[in-house]
Amino acid sequence: MAYPSLEQYNEALQAPHLYLLDAQLKNAKVKTSGLGMPLALCGGFALTYSIESAGKRYALRCFHKEAPELERRYQRISQRIKQLSSPYFLPFDFISDGIRINGNVYPLVKMEWATGETLSEFLEREHCNSTALSNLRNSLKNLNQFLENEKIAHGDLQPGNIMVSQNGSSIQLIDYDGLYVDSLKGSLATELGQLNFQHPQRSAQNFDENLDRFSFIVLDVALQALMVDAGLWRKTNCDPDSIIFRRNDFLNPSSSSAFKEVLRFPALEQAAKNLAKIASAPISQVPRLSDFLQQRNIPSNVVSFVSTSQVVMGAYQGPYPVLDATDFTAFSKAIGSKVELVGKIHSIARGTTRRGDPYMFVNFSDWRGNAVKLTIWAEGLNILGNGAPDHSWVGRWISVSGLVDPAFKGKGYTHISLNITQRSQIVALSMEQANYRLNKNGGNPGGVSLKNSDVLSSMGRNPVNTPKTSPTVTPIPLSVTGSRNQNVLDQMRQSSARSVASRGSNRHLVTPPLPSSHSTNNSQSSEETSENGWIVWLWGAIIIIVLIAVGRS
Repeated sequence: MAYPSLEQYNEALQAPHLYLLDAQLKNAKVKTSGLGMPLALCGGFALTYSIESAGKRYALRCFHKEAPELERRYQRISQRIKQLSSPYFLPFDFISDGIRINGNVYPLVKMEWATGETLSEFLEREHCNSTALSNLRNSLKNLNQFLENEKIAHGDLQPGNIMVSQNGSSIQLIDYDGLYVDSLKGSLATELGQLNFQHPQRSAQNFDENLDRFSFIVLDVALQALMVDAGLWRKTNCDPDSIIFRRNDFLNPSSSSAFKEVLRFPALEQAAKNLAKIASAPISQVPRLSDFLQQRNIPSNVVSFVSTSQVVMGAYQGPYPVLDATDFTAFSKAIGSKVELVGKIHSIARGTTRRGDPYMFVNFSDWRGNAVKLTIWAEGLNILGNGAPDHSWVGRWISVSGLVDPAFKGKGYTHISLNITQRSQIVALSMEQANYRLNKNGGNPGGVSLKNSDVLSSMGRNPVNTPKTSPTVTPIPLSVTGSRNQNVLDQMRQSSARSVASRGSNRHLVTPPLPSSHSTNNSQSSEETSENGWIVWLWGAIIIIVLIAVGRS
């Protein structure tokens, strides 16, 4: 069955009472972006929305990619989790008749909202806190033992799917799309997990209670490394999708700069060498975490680490598709998916919504045409703190991981954007690193490095987090300045209204209030303000008339 697109879910969730079929969800309030549109997060086969109903917060998961036997799988997963009644798992309901879009009914998952923060957010703040790291390491050991005892595997253990609270003493798992339970024995995996935490040989056939072994070992060695030297966080360019190691390190441990950094410490040497052996051996030889910690059942293969001068990196393999920020066509095909954007900043613009909330656009080409950009709403700017973009970023190469939002068509231009909600989503790259990730000629990750001192002297701010691979790459420091983009927002609201009015069975969707801007000196928004304000009011009047007519009918 083909599921609705991100655009269709966003439209429907503007009016939950009209399209959600569950009685409790009909009165839900959906969290929105600074533009007033439903804010979607990506997770495997489903888009996740934050909703509030009857004073409680839930994660609403809307499926947008096909998964074999979805309902059967979720029914069996739900039955097993309810039997466990474990704090590691969140209660959820699989709603077969969840939402009606264009006359068809699709399933939803309603899950209680997890407490705490993601592992990536926790480590970004606490990677220098040895007590918090020790608590977290013990919590993961306990989780591992519990899952082994119950013959369950999560299937995608990674920083985005582990929620942490109580200074690392409490953890919960989210995103159960790839969960293995004993009643699913003999099935194939529906997903392969985030690649930076999976064995290189993992395939759909590897679907059993041993799925999480490699992930637990990677997490444990990474936490050990940070406890020995917190500076490895920056030296190995950790980000929301990686901790110390990445897929490229597991594909070729002997040439890995991350392994070489860790091997410098005698206390970590044996664990790092054993991890390298496991990554290079068949997946069937991955030991239990308890055996790994006791140095038992380690594969007997030999990994010979070469000198730095002999390092030859293979093609870059990130956890998500890597797209050139100037390739508008590629982004238009990736709407609703999570990607890694790599691009050089063309310009930065800043504005204020009608409610007085700041926002920022980071452009990778001239906005007057087909363009890809970053959108940072007030919540994102608050998270970035004094690390929001400014004009000193122009000309710098960056990498950004995020969900590709629906395209917006304005007068003479079309924009596709990624929404920034985490500080470490944005990391700086040298030109060589950018070309390496984009697999372009001239990309030499061992060539020119971008040092912390170089970035700090040119930008004068504190560094954030950094990405992966051989050279030292420094995250771009942040601060706010720029200009406004008022009419982009006006036209986005107008475009949404036009879309709503032409959508057939979705014609009654409501449109959020138009933002406005109060900044000055913005060539981008001065060009964009060519459409008259009366058009905005006209569309608003049309929507009101349609809603009144529907109410009377």
